[in-house]
Amino acid sequence: MRRLIESDIDFLVESGFLYLPLLFDPAIEREIQGTIDPSKPSETTGYLIEIDGKHFAKTLNLSSLVANCEKINKSLYDQKRSTVLQKVPIKLDGGTPFGWKLITIIFEIMPYFIKKNRGFKRKKFGRQEILKLIAEKVDIPLKNYERSNTFFDLRPFQGALKELDKLDATFVLPQDGMISSLELNNWLYKALEAQIITEERTRLEAEVLKREQLIDAVKEDLDILLYVAEKGSLEINGFGFVRVGKGDDYLIYKRSGEYTLKDYYGRSYLFPDCRVAVPTFNPLKPVVIEKYKHPFLYAHDSGQEICLTGFQPPQEFSARNIIQVLEEGFNALLHGYDARRRRGYHSLDDPRQYVKTVEFDDYRI
Repeated sequence: MRRLIESDIDFLVESGFLYLPLLFDPAIEREIQGTIDPSKPSETTGYLIEIDGKHFAKTLNLSSLVANCEKINKSLYDQKRSTVLQKVPIKLDGGTPFGWKLITIIFEIMPYFIKKNRGFKRKKFGRQEILKLIAEKVDIPLKNYERSNTFFDLRPFQGALKELDKLDATFVLPQDGMISSLELNNWLYKALEAQIITEERTRLEAEVLKREQLIDAVKEDLDILLYVAEKGSLEINGFGFVRVGKGDDYLIYKRSGEYTLKDYYGRSYLFPDCRVAVPTFNPLKPVVIEKYKHPFLYAHDSGQEICLTGFQPPQEFSARNIIQVLEEGFNALLHGYDARRRRGYHSLDDPRQYVKTVEFDDYRI
């Protein structure tokens, strides 16, 4: 394993800080004489210490060095973390990806986009109404998902926590005084291992708590929710989602249906249906899933980001953020084009000052 401190010099430790020896230099010597009383054998000035005629300069906080090791030397950090994890392996048998993002989509985002109409107000579906609607739209076979799905088995995590408790996570700063580079590296390795053990314990405890809360939240609706999770996709009344990869990430979309836009001369263009989507991972920007063309899309291709002037996408997944981004993209396609200002990458008509790269003549009614 590579050393974190690549040096063979001796250091000084004082009150949790690492001091480096100052090399002889006349300018440094003159500055030192103005800050340290030579009549005293040793004096701490805050940044300079003199011991046995040698001067040491204050540099790093040792606790901060350990805490930021991942940024300073990521390869070393990863090696040490891999060594710790080998002592506490978590054996999972796979199973259906299932997590909070799916629950958020079904119970918070979906009700916003498929509101029910009653009288003059549009009301959201409640939890049981959403589940009933899914059951009506999807043929769900009877199955004991709880026993077959490893998401609900907390024993591997609990076992790993017990193994972590057996490891030494004690963090003690080195004693004040001189310390060799070898001794410093050995201390850093032990301190880094203690930190990683603490981090992994915190991470696993949080994962167990999250799963316990999720299990408690869905225990009465397992058949429906786990079927949706296993299938990885669902669409109801033009709103839907499809899993991306093997985890708990999705593309959440809303269908536009056919719509018309007008050019500068008042001519109408009929645009086909498309799915405006937002991923549950960064960047949270609206895209069009299908191969599609529009003045706010750069080319005639699939998976393109929608041009939104001045829009700052949020950084974290939440129901509110996903709804905001999805509506921004949806409204931009259907209502954002201004034939007079001609904002976007293209215009519907063909002004001479623009180089035409995407044609819309086939959409003209």
